[in-house]
Amino acid sequence: MQETYRRDLSHLTWDQVYARQVQRGVLVEDWMDALNLKAGDRVLDVGPGPGFVSFLLAARIGPAGLVYAVDPSADAIAYLQRLQKERGIRNILTFVADAASFDLPGGKLDAALIAMVLHHTADAAGILRNVARLLRPQGLAVIAEFRPDGPCEHGPPREHRLTPQQLRTWCDAAGLSTRDERRQSAEHYMVLVQRAA
Repeated sequence: MQETYRRDLSHLTWDQVYARQVQRGVLVEDWMDALNLKAGDRVLDVGPGPGFVSFLLAARIGPAGLVYAVDPSADAIAYLQRLQKERGIRNILTFVADAASFDLPGGKLDAALIAMVLHHTADAAGILRNVARLLRPQGLAVIAEFRPDGPCEHGPPREHRLTPQQLRTWCDAAGLSTRDERRQSAEHYMVLVQRAA
């Protein structure tokens, strides 16, 4: 893993990335529950890649809600769009954009999910600042990452993993207060944050 790992995922196909997302699917319900997602919500999916989690978010918020799926990879978004068309899902809007500078069309977000993404980027703090800007007052965000003290059998090598303390430091600077932090598995943890009122 350490010899072949590339932060931009160029060592994997999008089929492989999707399969990895499916393997982590057991974590997603906790993320959605922590965000208190309900029908009609508007939620940002930062770095959805090929979109497995975007489809689960779309199902949770229903046809009256919207998922904004923002990824810097045009190939990943094309993969997501192909599956979206095949499945007839209309409540996902896709954008090829940098999440650190993406501007939301029309209004504020109810929630944001930043799952297994920040270790792939050079500007994690910038992404969190922008997510805070896009959230409505008291809006929630979940940040999910790989535990640095995990066994490293799956996911990035240890030196690419982010500590919960680092996430909290960036969130504090962005105006996002930590409401909860929990270990989800030997490899994974999540942090729930909230924008100030």
